[in-house]
Amino acid sequence: MKRIFYWMLFILLLFTPMAISFIFTSDILSIAQRFFPFLKGPVAVFLSDILFVEGGVFLVFGALVGGVTLYNAWAPTDVRKAQFTEYIWNWKKIREERNFPTGLIVGLALIAVGIVYIFFAILVSR
Repeated sequence: MKRIFYWMLFILLLFTPMAISFIFTSDILSIAQRFFPFLKGPVAVFLSDILFVEGGVFLVFGALVGGVTLYNAWAPTDVRKAQFTEYIWNWKKIREERNFPTGLIVGLALIAVGIVYIFFAILVSR
């Protein structure tokens, strides 16, 4: 039960920047237009840009965390030396020998949140 609570809190924290962006976009736009005079457009376009950037950051960071964890935790040393990567994608063998590392699950959660951010950016820009 405690583990589920921590995961839900983690997911809630990942969506906090989106909520802050929705709430404070009009205030941020006026400040951003002072620094960047070429930002002339409606608030929805600016919010869409912010969500795209946040989603891209989550995608890149999630791919890095998940990929590094997948490679380092699941590939045995001799596989890395031999440059033979078929074993990494053999899910049946992995499940027999190892549990899923938390880093991989965190990386996949970050990728999923990044996809949701980009989806909302597309919806907001319409």
